[in-house]
Amino acid sequence: MTILRCNLILIFVFLLLVPGFTFSQNSPNRNLASAVQGRDQRATLQGKVLDPDGQEVPNARVSLLSGLAPVEDRLTDAEGAYRLEGLLKGNYTVIASVTGFSDRSAEIILGQGETRTLDLRLRVSAVKEQVVVSASLEPALPEQIGSSISVVTQQEIQDQDAESVFETLRSVPGLNVSQTSRRGGATSVFIRGGNSNYNLVLIDGTELNQFGGDFDLASIATDGVQRIEVARGPESALFGSNAVAGVINIVSETGDGPPHFSFLAEGGSLYTRHLATGGSGLFRGFSWAYNLSRLNTDGAVPNDRYRNQSSYLSLGYSQNPKRQFTFHFFGNANDAGAPGPYGSDPDHLFTGIDTVSRDKQNLFAYQASYSEQFAPRLKQVFSVSVAPDHSLFISPFGDSFLKNLRVVVNTRGEVTVSRKDLFVYGFEFNHEQIQDTFIVNNNNTAFVLPRASYAYFAENRWSPVRRWFLTTGFRIDDFHTASLPADPNIAARPFIPRSSVVSVNPRVATSYLLREAPSADTFGTTRLHGSFGTGIREPNGFDLAFTNNPRLKPEKNISFDAGIEQRFIADRAIFDVTYFYNRFKDQIVVLGGSLTNLSSFTSDNLANSRAQGLETGLRLRPLRSLELSASYTWLDTSILALDGSTLASSPFRAGQPLLRRPRSSASYNITWRLRRLTLNTNAFIRGTTLDLEPNFAASTFPNPGYVLANADFSYQLPRGLEIHGKLNNFTNEKYEDVFGFPSLRLNFLAGIRYQFPTK
Repeated sequence: MTILRCNLILIFVFLLLVPGFTFSQNSPNRNLASAVQGRDQRATLQGKVLDPDGQEVPNARVSLLSGLAPVEDRLTDAEGAYRLEGLLKGNYTVIASVTGFSDRSAEIILGQGETRTLDLRLRVSAVKEQVVVSASLEPALPEQIGSSISVVTQQEIQDQDAESVFETLRSVPGLNVSQTSRRGGATSVFIRGGNSNYNLVLIDGTELNQFGGDFDLASIATDGVQRIEVARGPESALFGSNAVAGVINIVSETGDGPPHFSFLAEGGSLYTRHLATGGSGLFRGFSWAYNLSRLNTDGAVPNDRYRNQSSYLSLGYSQNPKRQFTFHFFGNANDAGAPGPYGSDPDHLFTGIDTVSRDKQNLFAYQASYSEQFAPRLKQVFSVSVAPDHSLFISPFGDSFLKNLRVVVNTRGEVTVSRKDLFVYGFEFNHEQIQDTFIVNNNNTAFVLPRASYAYFAENRWSPVRRWFLTTGFRIDDFHTASLPADPNIAARPFIPRSSVVSVNPRVATSYLLREAPSADTFGTTRLHGSFGTGIREPNGFDLAFTNNPRLKPEKNISFDAGIEQRFIADRAIFDVTYFYNRFKDQIVVLGGSLTNLSSFTSDNLANSRAQGLETGLRLRPLRSLELSASYTWLDTSILALDGSTLASSPFRAGQPLLRRPRSSASYNITWRLRRLTLNTNAFIRGTTLDLEPNFAASTFPNPGYVLANADFSYQLPRGLEIHGKLNNFTNEKYEDVFGFPSLRLNFLAGIRYQFPTK
């Protein structure tokens, strides 16, 4: 009852304050009754998506919006047809898009019980007009959101023949990816200079981060992935803890259209084998999709074997767009050798390759959601997700384990105030817990350390005039961390009582079309965008359990960005440049300490740092058969002095750049299609970074920059067959993403893909 009461208060307060809101003359009960009576008289919208030559386009995405609110999302079938049923009467906007093409229809009006046919003709375009779900509490078009959003589509993943999700992230402006040398090696992503545990990682809406924010992206394969969304900038007003610098949202395939299946078999260097199968379909409101994959490789050195098994399952049922149920499952089991650093050794501490250590992980994610349109202006969404993550590390010094569990229960209401105003409010309960070999109680036994968050949030998306979109929101998180028993190994840590922290995080984002030009114009639409917000990260298990400080606060980021997006040559070129600034405060620093004397560790919210820079991105579609994209990021980071001191924590010094965050980085991607043949080349260029001595991290060293260039091809054979091949690092560059861990030199992968029925 308390939750319901708070939700009703939020609605009432907003309706009193929001400008321009008026109640309907009909009561909500009468509106609901009318909707029920007219259920059999709902409208239908159907048609085909055609290319510039008038040919049907299969697998084009058709999105239907009512004002700012998305209503339905569908893929066209093998004949390029779409059909949207169960629609209420009203005004709608329809968008059709596929990689390299897009089209926005004029606004259409559907009458009660009406069936309308609307064919959509695509045009060659570099603009990605598709709904995204990671930058707002409700899905929205990127141009309506002031936040910086990048989307990697399934077609782009296939064009690059990307094996892992992190490979595709190298091309996103503002991101830097570091991997310890090999397949399965620990992989970190740094967004706009933030730490690697400052990114919230989602799969189909399920939060995957461990207790305190850590997440290793090495094992997340691209098999079964429909798209990857990256929101740059703090998003704690939407998601709470861990969304300090950005959000990486991985969206799996969902069922749509007639049943179809795919099979993949690949082999390559280092005895690499890759098998995958998937399928999806939609029948009488029931949708399904699945994907199973397995990758094995022997690696480049002893104890470098790697196995990765991954699976997705998506189920859905919808009687009409107003009542929907979905279920998502993700599972991953991986086993990776850990040969240790065997590359750069400036202090001459290398003693040989570790032939024993291995890391085994089982990661799962379950998510169920239900949405109901209770009234024409009110929709309620309920969701629950569970994400267990268990790891076992085998080493010559003894085995250790790590168990993480996260359970999130969320409910939100979506109020359509008007066609230009959408208000979302809700409540979320987030439970996370950790159990670790090294976090023990007074009996020297590993125990479960839980933390719970009770969050209230609200967001308003408003378009006061046709060209201006304004998003405002906030979230209140009330964190409760359980008590910690005394640890006999840490003399300085007595019993620490239960603690609680309340954090309020606001967010403002705006998008303004300074110039709205017809798509045929040489100098097209000009869009200004910007955002301001804060992000937080709660302490992890090490921060809490290895010191005697019960007063640790969340780490914080205060950030803003501003940019301009310009379209050219009839939307065949789009250029964006964005300036951003991050001020990281209350960062937790662990001082002193050694593994033989745990009592010497101390921690506090003393550290500070900042990051600022420019992100530039360019997309070109000069010809129907040719796509080009490029990005460049200039990043200026600095370690600031500890609070109350002029010094930074050892081995760093104030004024140094942050670790593994280059001052300059760039990428390009070129895809050329000629009938059945597709050629692609892509590269990532990274400048010099500051890194740690790889054995004991006792000192810092410069890590030279490098160019990682890849090339691949695919050729469509008759009857759904395709052959493809890829050269990774085709220039045979010798480099180290992480200092001391050599990356793979020239290697290849080739295989065959089969789709049934033929698309």
